[in-house]
Amino acid sequence: MLNFSLTTEQEELRQLARTLAREQLRPQGRSADEQGFCSDALWQTITQTGLTRPFAERYGGDGALDAVTLAIIAEEFGYGDAGLALHILGSLIAPLTIALAGTEEQRQKYISLFCRYEEARGALAFAEPFSAYRCEEITTPLYATVDGLSVRQGIKRNVLHGGSAALTVVLARKAGDLCAFVLPETGWQSVPEEERVGLRAAQSATLRLEQVQIPTHCMLDNTEQVTRAALLYCLLRAGVACGIVRATLDYAGQYAQERVAFGRPIVSYQGIAFLLAEMAMKLDAVRLLLWHAASRWDQEAVTAELGGEIEAVQRQALTLAQKATADGVQILGGAGYIQDHPVELWMRHAIAME
Repeated sequence: MLNFSLTTEQEELRQLARTLAREQLRPQGRSADEQGFCSDALWQTITQTGLTRPFAERYGGDGALDAVTLAIIAEEFGYGDAGLALHILGSLIAPLTIALAGTEEQRQKYISLFCRYEEARGALAFAEPFSAYRCEEITTPLYATVDGLSVRQGIKRNVLHGGSAALTVVLARKAGDLCAFVLPETGWQSVPEEERVGLRAAQSATLRLEQVQIPTHCMLDNTEQVTRAALLYCLLRAGVACGIVRATLDYAGQYAQERVAFGRPIVSYQGIAFLLAEMAMKLDAVRLLLWHAASRWDQEAVTAELGGEIEAVQRQALTLAQKATADGVQILGGAGYIQDHPVELWMRHAIAME
């Protein structure tokens, strides 16, 4: 018999993330988007929860978490504010990649750094020009040199915390196989990206790589584990998208119950009710697919079939977030386009996640 109930630990972490999202992320989401950063005070509050340290205790963390739990936390963060959610998760995925694919020496060095210095940020250079967040579209090649390996030329776009992170992990190809490396201090430049339509609290940059010499101790060449890390990031992005949809459903649904037109609440009209019902139905479906894919990630070896499922879940979640937020704006009518209501912000976040 299928069991969709959460464990006691998962429920406690969900409630912790939900409280943080409602009391901190949601109230500060718009100001963070306007200013283009997460305030130091808010970041300190976030780190005090322990949710930014899901690593083994021997590295200074509060205990490793499985993918299902991380996806649940990502949804709660996305419910609060997607920009701040990706500010947090975009930093977290770099040390998580080290935890999955790094050597013991690399884990001791980099994960311990994040656990000791709460202000540190990480960055994962995943997407490339004209490509999406899919493993098969990562093409940046590594070449053998006398001194080891190098990247002759490459571009990584939409790198959250790019150029300012204490740890940047770059996904690349070595002899056709997926790999990663810790970005050294020289051989690259960070170019701030043009102002995005949304997600501005998650600062991003384009990294231009040219003649980057990669020391042996910076390499992460366990293809399966690097792939697992990349797919985990796809799961987290899908979780954030689900959070956007849930926030829109709650807000637009409440508005439709309170807004009266022609003598009755607009939720009583089929055109509105059907939009909300479809939104709720599709959210439940995508969340179920997300939890199923995350559960498989926890229990199974990485295969092309599993990777395809996870990337499909990410695509469905992002597509739903864009449609749901657009429908949410339509439900609010003209009010949906003004900043008195948060739905227009969520719509911009959903578009920017593309």
